[in-house]
Amino acid sequence: MKNPFILVQVIGLALLISFSSCKQGSNTGGKNGGPYGVKSGIITYKPMNMMGMSITQTIYFDDYGNREARELVTQGNMMGKEIKSHVIDIRDGLTNIHYELENIVDGQNVAKKEAYKQEIPIEMLEQQNFTNLSDEMKKKMKYKEEGTETVAGLKGTKYSMAPDSANPTVMATGVHYKNIPLKISMGGIEIIADKVDFDAKVPAEKFKVPEGYTVVDQKNQGAPIEIPGQEEKK
Repeated sequence: MKNPFILVQVIGLALLISFSSCKQGSNTGGKNGGPYGVKSGIITYKPMNMMGMSITQTIYFDDYGNREARELVTQGNMMGKEIKSHVIDIRDGLTNIHYELENIVDGQNVAKKEAYKQEIPIEMLEQQNFTNLSDEMKKKMKYKEEGTETVAGLKGTKYSMAPDSANPTVMATGVHYKNIPLKISMGGIEIIADKVDFDAKVPAEKFKVPEGYTVVDQKNQGAPIEIPGQEEKK
């Protein structure tokens, strides 16, 4: 089975994003059109165990979230195979690029030197605005703010909501700080921030595709895009 852990990998990353992207808002939460109310930072989340796998996530962001890198490491044993995956998603404005650093199965790294680029709808960022939901959307999603809770040393807003309008009985709870997700719980799965550093200087390299990778535009399957600055090195 090719990439037997891909489901775990996708679930781990999607959970952190999906609860904030299922809502609608008219503006983003930070300055300069960014989704966050803090200029830059690094957020490390506690390891999550799922199906025998350990999943850890780290978010790096700058320019109020206009630039963001999400790092996901998945490792453990699945179907009798020792596996490890290390993937990065970079978002710069409305452009997202996904690539693998490692994809190890039974000691062999099968990661491709390809980075997949796609445009995301502006609504996805607008919908991450916890603090500016319309009354209509709050009612539709059963969104309620339920006081505050301290997570990773930050006092954030605690909320509950039905993230899937097609299944309104399925509820999720979470905590956000200036639109930054600190805690998400749903269906026995819980993602919690372990460390938040808003004083850290995020290296510019975190938002760049490493040298040696070919960028493939998902709009034009198979069409390579040269990474600026690398042409001369070939």
